[in-house]
Amino acid sequence: MNSSSGTPRLALWLGLAGTAVLMYLGWVWMIERVEVPPGKVLVRIHKWGKDLPEGQLVAPDSSYKGVLLEPDLPGRYFLNPLFWKSELHDLVRVPTNYALVLTRRYGKDIPAERIAAGDFLAQDGEKGIVRDVLLPGDHQLNRYAYSCEMVPAIQINADAVGVRTLKVGKDPTELKDKIDLGKGLYVVRSGYRGVQQEHVRPGTYYINTQVEAIAPVEVRSHKVDLGDIAFPSRDGFILKPHVQVEYQVMPEKAPEVLVRISDKGKLDQKDSTAAEMAENEILQKVILPHIRGYARIEGSNFDAKDFIITGAGAQDKKQLNNREKLQKALEEKIKPRCAELGITIRAVTLASMDPPRELASLISAREQALVRQEENKALVKQYQSEQELKAKEALPQREKERTEAETRRKQEMTKAAQRKGVEEQKLKQDLENAQLRLEAARKEAEAALARGKADATVIILENEAAVAGLRKAVQGFNGVQNFAQYHMLSKLAPSLTEIFAADDSDLAKVLTTYLSPPPTISKAPAPAPGNGGANGATPGR
Repeated sequence: MNSSSGTPRLALWLGLAGTAVLMYLGWVWMIERVEVPPGKVLVRIHKWGKDLPEGQLVAPDSSYKGVLLEPDLPGRYFLNPLFWKSELHDLVRVPTNYALVLTRRYGKDIPAERIAAGDFLAQDGEKGIVRDVLLPGDHQLNRYAYSCEMVPAIQINADAVGVRTLKVGKDPTELKDKIDLGKGLYVVRSGYRGVQQEHVRPGTYYINTQVEAIAPVEVRSHKVDLGDIAFPSRDGFILKPHVQVEYQVMPEKAPEVLVRISDKGKLDQKDSTAAEMAENEILQKVILPHIRGYARIEGSNFDAKDFIITGAGAQDKKQLNNREKLQKALEEKIKPRCAELGITIRAVTLASMDPPRELASLISAREQALVRQEENKALVKQYQSEQELKAKEALPQREKERTEAETRRKQEMTKAAQRKGVEEQKLKQDLENAQLRLEAARKEAEAALARGKADATVIILENEAAVAGLRKAVQGFNGVQNFAQYHMLSKLAPSLTEIFAADDSDLAKVLTTYLSPPPTISKAPAPAPGNGGANGATPGR
C-alpha cells in the first residue's frame, strides 16, 4: 500500500523538477540570451547596486548600478533582465586619413591650477579631452563614457614642411628674458605654447586638433612674372620692365615666415594667375615691395635710352649692358633683405621694357633704321663676294660650255651627213621602184586595151548575128506587127487553153478553137547558128 502510493509521488516530483528545469532553460535561452553580431558592441547597464558618486556617468564595477565602462565584444551573452539592461552600439569606424579625438565624460575634474596654467587635457581618471587620438580602424567605444570628433589627418607633401602650433604647454612669456626681443617673439622652443621653431618633415600626421595644429608651407621653387613694376628714369620717363622672380621659402624659417606674413594661420602660395598673385602674401608683403623700392632707387641712375636702344654696336660687348647692371643691382639688394624674412630669391631677371609712348615711335624708327643699315652693309658685302665668285666661276664654265657646243656642232654635222646619205640612197631606191611600177602599169594598160578591143569585136559580131536572125524571122510574116502578135500569142496560148478547157460556153469554144494550132504549119527555115535564130521562133499565118 505504501510502496504503491510512493511511486506516483516520485513520478510527480520528477515531472515537476523536469518542468522546472525546462522552464529555466527556456527562460535562459529565450529571455536572458543576447546575441551581439559583428560590427556591434554590448553595453551593460546594471539595475541594482550602490549609487554612483555625484557627477559620475559610468559604474567602475558591477557592485554599482549604472553603465559599465568596458563594452563586450561580439558574441553570445546571458543577462538576467531583472538585474541587467543591455544596448547594442555600432563599432566606431575611423576611415583612412582621419583621426578620432576623444573627450572622456567620467572621472575626476581637472585641478583648477592646471587649467590656469593652460593644461586642460585629462589625465588618467580625469574627465576632459584625451591627448591621444584613435587611428583609422574599428574601435570598441562606449558612447556613454566618451564623446568623439572625427578630424582629418594632416598631409605634408614632399615639396613642403609643416609648421606646428601647440595649444597646450608651458607659458611662452617665460622666454622673454632668454631671447632677443629685437627680432620679435615669433616662434618658441619645443614644449611651450605657440608656433614651434622646429618645422615638421613631410608625412601624414594624425593630430589632436584640441592640442595642436599643423599648417603646410610649400618650400619648392616658384617662378612668377611681375608686370606691374615701374620706375622713373634719370631723364624723367616712366619705364615698365617685365620682371621674372624665382623664389622659395627657407624650410628652417618656414614657422617664422608663417607667423610674420600670414594673417589667416596659413600661407596662400598660389601664383598661376593675377588673382592668385594678388592673394599671395609672400609676393604682396615681401617680394613686390622690395622690388618696387629698389627698382625706383637703382633705375633712376639710368636714362630711358639706356634700356630701350639696343641696336648693333650701341654698347661694348665686353661690358654688361645697362639692363644686366640693373638686374645685378636688384639681386644684390633684394636677396639679403628677403633672406632675413625667410625667403630665398634664387634669381631676378629683367626682360624687355615697355618704352614711354612719346618715345616709342622714335625709338622704333631709329632701331629699324640701324637694323636696315646693318642689313644693307651685309648685303653689299654679300653681293660683292657673290660677284667676284661668280666672275671666277663664269670663265671655266664658259670655256666648258663653248667646248661642249663645238662638240655638239661636230656631232650634229656628222649625224646630218649620215642622214643625208641615207635619205639620198632611199630616194634613189624609191625612184627605181617607181619607174618599175610605171612600166608595169603601162604594160598592164596595153593588155587591158587589147582585151577591151577583143571583147568589143565579139559583142559587135554577136549583135550583128542576132539582128540578122531577127531580120530573117520577120521576113516570114506579113509585117512586124504580125511577128510580134505571133510571139505574144505563143506565150499566152498554153495558159489560156488550160483556163478555158472545162468551159462549155460559146466564147470558150471560139477561143479554144482559135488558140488551137492548125493541123499543118509550115515551118520557116531555121536560122544559122550565130545569126539570130536562137529563139527558135516559127512564123505563122
